[in-house]
Amino acid sequence: MISKHTLLSNDLFGDLNPSDWPISISDLPPGSALVGGAVRDGLLKKLSQRPDLDFVIPIEAIKFCENLSKKINATFIKLDQERDIARLVINGWTIDFARQVGENLEDDLLRRDFTINAIALRLREKPEIFDPTGGMDDLKNQKIIAISEKNIIDDPLRILRGFRLMCELEFEFEKKTKKLLKNNVDKLSNVAPERIKMEVLKIVNSEWNSSVWQTYLELQLLRKWDQDKLPSLELKVKNIISEELMNGSVLAKLICLLSDEGLASLTFSKNEIKRCKNLRFWVHKINNFGLDELSEDERFQLHVDLEEDLPSLILFLKDKYTDAWLKRWKDPSDPLFHPSSPLSGYSLQKALKISPSPFLGELMRHLSKEKAYGRFFTNHEALEVARKWTLENSPFL
Repeated sequence: MISKHTLLSNDLFGDLNPSDWPISISDLPPGSALVGGAVRDGLLKKLSQRPDLDFVIPIEAIKFCENLSKKINATFIKLDQERDIARLVINGWTIDFARQVGENLEDDLLRRDFTINAIALRLREKPEIFDPTGGMDDLKNQKIIAISEKNIIDDPLRILRGFRLMCELEFEFEKKTKKLLKNNVDKLSNVAPERIKMEVLKIVNSEWNSSVWQTYLELQLLRKWDQDKLPSLELKVKNIISEELMNGSVLAKLICLLSDEGLASLTFSKNEIKRCKNLRFWVHKINNFGLDELSEDERFQLHVDLEEDLPSLILFLKDKYTDAWLKRWKDPSDPLFHPSSPLSGYSLQKALKISPSPFLGELMRHLSKEKAYGRFFTNHEALEVARKWTLENSPFL
């Protein structure tokens, strides 16, 4: 009689579909095992078409990986010389190899972060699930449980990774684990900024259930990089059905997690920081004064600053604005939500005999604003408005 455990191992192996992998299991050294996210997601029936594959092997991983890259014509990347970890990239697949830590596979798994990430699939003649920490039960119970405090302290990035798993899987932290993470949050300061940034990007690109924001506030995970608190996004984020708002939620979440100074210290780009700064400014202004109290000039500037990122702002607005604003933003011809001058700079230079200058830029902004509020309807009318404004504002008069 075939055991339930054997059936589950066979099902997992079948779902992973090794025949699609760009490497053959026969290429792997005896004693190899698949670990990490692919095993976890396979057991949860959440495998992507090309899951990232992480292998633990009992021999020198970097040397093995380099040799295999030549055999299958893959790109070889040395990830960590000290810990003997390397990567192959081929045809959209990412395959990592790490040398087994400790005397056996159990030693290796017991050094990992959370029980749900410490499940292995031994690649023997008959594949076999190996679960020394009880991670499969925690998958069923939708719980994130740390294996040990020492493992978390050894690499404090695991604190953020646990929160990211909560976001991605919609799991909850075990009480003891939550306390452990909270007590060690300050140790994130010892992690390279680039590594924290990569984890933050995964967090903001994941869906947040109703308890995510509350857990974040409780743990204060990024308090070193967030000195500018913003309101909770919980109500708007958990019921998003629009693709546009879903995309907008990434920037909206980012300004809730990190201040502008925090973004800079975590090596975000100047463009990313500028977009966050603009969004943060208008969220604060609307929270403090109200959207309906914005002047005509302010409302126009809002749409100039946030033309690309208006869905992010919508997540902070009252529900009564959501549908109407999203509809107007999706209409590229809407003159207020997509401000543009009706006349090009070249045509204005030619018609009004003016040269390229900040003055020309101010004129085009004026025309964009007048168009946004429907004060002319033809290019001829626009030229007359431009002519009048030039006469009234020319620095040479």
